[in-house]
Amino acid sequence: MAKGQAARAAPRRLLGSARRLQHERRAESEARLIAAALGLLSRKGWVGMTLAEVGETAGYSRGHATHHFGSKGALLRALTSHINHSFAQEMHAAPPSLPGLQAVLSFVRVYFGRSDPTWTDTRALLLLLAEALLETSDTAEVVARYNHEMFMWLEENLRLGIAQGEVRRDVDPAFGAEFVVGALRGLAQQRLSQGHVADLCRDKDRLVQMIERALAAPSMSAASSSLRKPSTLP
Repeated sequence: MAKGQAARAAPRRLLGSARRLQHERRAESEARLIAAALGLLSRKGWVGMTLAEVGETAGYSRGHATHHFGSKGALLRALTSHINHSFAQEMHAAPPSLPGLQAVLSFVRVYFGRSDPTWTDTRALLLLLAEALLETSDTAEVVARYNHEMFMWLEENLRLGIAQGEVRRDVDPAFGAEFVVGALRGLAQQRLSQGHVADLCRDKDRLVQMIERALAAPSMSAASSSLRKPSTLP
C-alpha cells in the first residue's frame, strides 16, 4: 500500500518541479525582455522600437517577445507596471514618513534619489509621455492610467495634509498633485536632455524646499524655516 502511494506521489512531485521550473524560466525571460525594452525605449522611443528588436536585444529570437507578450500593447502595459513597481520599491525602502505633507515630500526625495545611475526608467517614461501627445498614439490610454494612480495617491496625501493643518487650505489637492508631478518631470526632462544626470540628486533638497514652501500652511513654513536657520548662539 505504501509503495503504491509513493509510486503515485512521484509523478506529482515531478510535475510540481516542472511547473516551478517553467515559472522561473518565464519570470527570467520576462525580466530580460523588460530590461531590453526599457533600454531600447530610452534610446529610440516607443514608435521607433519593435518587438523583434526587444527579443534580439534580450538574447532571444526575433519572435520571442511576440510569443511572450502577444502584442506591443501588452508589452507597454508590462513596462508601465514594471516602472510603477520599481518606484514603489524605492518608496518602501525610503525612511518612513507620516501620511500628509511629509509623504508628498518623501515622494519628491525618492524621485530624485533613484538607485539607477542612468535613470533608464525615467527616460523611458518621459518618452512615453511625450509620444502620448501624438494624435495616433497607442500609449496615451496606458499612460493615463499610470498617471491616474499616482495623482490619486498624491491627492489623498494633500487632502489629508489640509485636514491636519500642514497644507494650505487654498491648495486644490488635484491641482497640487499635478503641480508636484509636473515639477519633478519637468526638471528631470531638462537635466536629462542636457546630459546633467549628476545634477538631479543635487537638485533634490532644493526642489523639496520649493515644493514645501508652495504647499505648506504658514505655521508649518515658519517652523520648517526655523529648523533650517543656523543658530547664532555660541
